[in-house]
Amino acid sequence: MGDCLLCDVAAADSSFERMRVWQDELWRLSVVQRGPIAGFAHLEPHRHIPFITDLEGPEAATLGAVLARCTGAIKAATGADKVYVYVFGDRVPHLHFNLAPSDLLPPGVALDAPDMSPEIHARTAAEIRNRIAA
Repeated sequence: MGDCLLCDVAAADSSFERMRVWQDELWRLSVVQRGPIAGFAHLEPHRHIPFITDLEGPEAATLGAVLARCTGAIKAATGADKVYVYVFGDRVPHLHFNLAPSDLLPPGVALDAPDMSPEIHARTAAEIRNRIAA
C-alpha cells in the first residue's frame, strides 16, 4: 500500500531505528536498536495485511511456526524467561507483532526507562540473528 509505513521497509527500519535480522518469503523480523529493552523486535508479513482479523493464506498457515522460531531465538539470545507478544495496529495498520523479552528490566520499570547502550542493542541483534539462522 502506498501510504503504509511498514510496506516501505527501508523507511520503517529508519523510523523505528531497527535492524532486520531474518526474513523468508513471507515474513521479516527486525530488532529495535534503541530503548530500554535489548531484543525488542517486530515480526511482520511482507505482504500488506492490515489487521490480524485479515490474516489468511500462507501467512496464516505459517504464523505459528514463524512466531515460535522468532520468539525462541529472542529468548535464547537474551536469556529471558519468556517473550511477550503484543498485537495492536491502530497506529500502524499493517499487521505486526511486537516481541518483548519479559524479564530484562527490574520489576516496576516502565518502557520509558533510560535506553540501553547502542552496543548492547547491536550485540543482542547479532545474537538473535545467529540464533534464528541456526
